[in-house]
Amino acid sequence: MSDEQFRLLVAAVKDYAIFLLDPDGQVVSWNAGAERIKGYAAEEIVGQSFTRFYLPEDVAAGVPDRVLGRARTEGRFEGYGWRLRKDGSRFLASVTVTALRDAGGVLQGFAKVTRDVTEQQRQQEELAASAARWRTTVEHLLDPLAIMSAVRDAEGQVVDFRYDYVNPAHVEQAPVSGEGVLGRRLLELHSEVEGSGLFDAYRKVVETGEPLVWDALGYQGTVNGRPIQRVLDIRAAKLDDGVLVTWRNVSERLRTEQQLVEARAQAELSQRLQASLLPALAVNDPAVRVFRRYQAGRERALLGADFYDAVQLADGTIAVLVGDVAGHGPDEAGVAVALRVAWRTMVLTGHGPADLLAGLDQVLDSERRTDELFATVACFWISPDRRQATVALAGHPPPLLLRAGQVSIVDVPHGPALGIGGPSEPWPSSTLALAGRWLLLCYTDGLIEGRRTPDTAERFGSPTTWRSCASRPPPPIPPPPRPRSPRCARPTQRSSQGRRAGLPAAPAVPLELRCASRRCSGPALPGRGRDRRWSGTSRTPR
Repeated sequence: MSDEQFRLLVAAVKDYAIFLLDPDGQVVSWNAGAERIKGYAAEEIVGQSFTRFYLPEDVAAGVPDRVLGRARTEGRFEGYGWRLRKDGSRFLASVTVTALRDAGGVLQGFAKVTRDVTEQQRQQEELAASAARWRTTVEHLLDPLAIMSAVRDAEGQVVDFRYDYVNPAHVEQAPVSGEGVLGRRLLELHSEVEGSGLFDAYRKVVETGEPLVWDALGYQGTVNGRPIQRVLDIRAAKLDDGVLVTWRNVSERLRTEQQLVEARAQAELSQRLQASLLPALAVNDPAVRVFRRYQAGRERALLGADFYDAVQLADGTIAVLVGDVAGHGPDEAGVAVALRVAWRTMVLTGHGPADLLAGLDQVLDSERRTDELFATVACFWISPDRRQATVALAGHPPPLLLRAGQVSIVDVPHGPALGIGGPSEPWPSSTLALAGRWLLLCYTDGLIEGRRTPDTAERFGSPTTWRSCASRPPPPIPPPPRPRSPRCARPTQRSSQGRRAGLPAAPAVPLELRCASRRCSGPALPGRGRDRRWSGTSRTPR
């Protein structure tokens, strides 16, 4: 190549600024690349000092002189630094300065090559920042992460994977812990992955590039002779010639979800059982209003086993039941449902007090799962004229009778609770006279055994119950309800003598019947922790 051809080649290069300096640093030549990078035309810069390309602070610090000095003594200088363009903008330059000498070794000048590397530097900085962010992210992940490169045989087939990186979470949670896994092979540490299909799944990720999503993998292995069993959610993606794998131990989550499903099923069962303990009362006399009160317990949300029922028989008698199965839970509630259903069946088929209680005792004995389970019940038959009631108690607290503002216990003989061994004689029953205006209150023992207030151990007790009843007279009987649709109302026919067909001639007696259950304290009847149920009847002549 002739000198002219070389000159033309240099002049045509646009990606590099290539120019000559005299021994004092004056520009003596200029190419197209120099004009593009530095912004000066040849006629503007030739003859000027090359210090014009340096930042003022670098000139003041003697940087240009040092550059030429090193090139002069060492023959060559290479470095990076910020330079100025004609318009004053800065750019990062890669600079090479070579000393030019003649055959006698006399310095003739310098050849200077400059390349604008600002964009490359920006890209490198962004890459470094991205790498730092990535490392920070994976090192703070709560889920374990591992990067493994493929190990191939002579035919290029993936035969194993080698651990290249694990994050701190992997170090803490993996069966083979610590950074000691780095450089070791997957099958060496976890031979079980081959039999589970996980190894083949990793290999498919490398070969196809398709990511792996595997939920609820049942993982079983052995570490240091100790068997381990886990349920894992695994994610894997291709990374170069390997895989990036993250996993999460979901054993506890799945166990919790299963427990939640079971708890919901148990709650639904409890609701159905509780609904069966709180039936629609079949009392259709328009002169009788039925009130009942039930409040679910707030402590421990236990399923109560108190129950009640009331039904009006064909002759106008109103039969009432209040009962309590000892304990709380589905088993006890199931027994309570069985007792209530059996009671209604026997009442509707005409069984008397002794036969009815004996039958309930047999039902409890067949339904209970343990011999320690027992129940108390109170049964009442209020006569059609509402002037007397037949009372039969099986271990149950006696009802309270409120008349003329005075409260008294209905002191009648009673038999033992159901399920503790049938009595040698039939359960007794007694007749209770009802005259004037009266209220008969029935309840379960939780009402009187509950605490008066949440912050005291003092029990509510029977005397407090009596005083509470005496201070709260029964409300006036509301007028009979409006006639309902034929589907809901039982027709009432009256004869010319002014009495209802099917009932004996007697003055109409209004009745108020209340049945309720409380398991915690309330403003009217404090106490908590036990089921409570109460019922009452009141009479006022017209």
